[in-house]
Amino acid sequence: MTLIVWNDPARVERELRDRRLRCPHCDGELQPWGHARFRVLRSRAQSKELRPRRARCSVCAKTSVLLPDLWLVRRVDEAAVIGAALLQRAAGAGHRKIAVTLDRPPETVRGWLRRFSSKAGALLAHFRHWALALDGRLDEIGPQGSVVGDALEVIGLATRAATLALGSRPPWSWASAMTGGRLLSHTSSPFPVPR
Repeated sequence: MTLIVWNDPARVERELRDRRLRCPHCDGELQPWGHARFRVLRSRAQSKELRPRRARCSVCAKTSVLLPDLWLVRRVDEAAVIGAALLQRAAGAGHRKIAVTLDRPPETVRGWLRRFSSKAGALLAHFRHWALALDGRLDEIGPQGSVVGDALEVIGLATRAATLALGSRPPWSWASAMTGGRLLSHTSSPFPVPR
């Protein structure tokens, strides 16, 4: 299992050592448990190889990989790069044009866009739940003309509310954290809900 954590290795290490991270399986305390395999993460400017932390639950003994919130599960590109593609698509750009601006293969960008479109309804409901939980002043979220546009609008509202209520974090990092890294996941496992 993967657990999305802050993009601050020192903070994550402190929280692990102080047993403040909760197990995604049983809600027990996570403890340090080595590292996962090396993974490549592509930002807009460069690629870097990182080795995420692994943790083990003190109750159920299951292990979890702790991925920084820059990542989405099973994706090589940063969440912000994928988010930029989604926003360009909402503005009317096609996948080939987006691929050129982001310097990514057209097939990769098309895959992101299709995956997001196929999950847009579920993402809309999920992020609406987050937005309303974090900002009680939100009553009605206006339609944007399409399910994809509505989903992107409510992602923006939810990530803004999270920043105001919980502290600064880039919007697509919040989106990664709020979906447990599964924004574009192929699984049907549920997204984490606000507590």
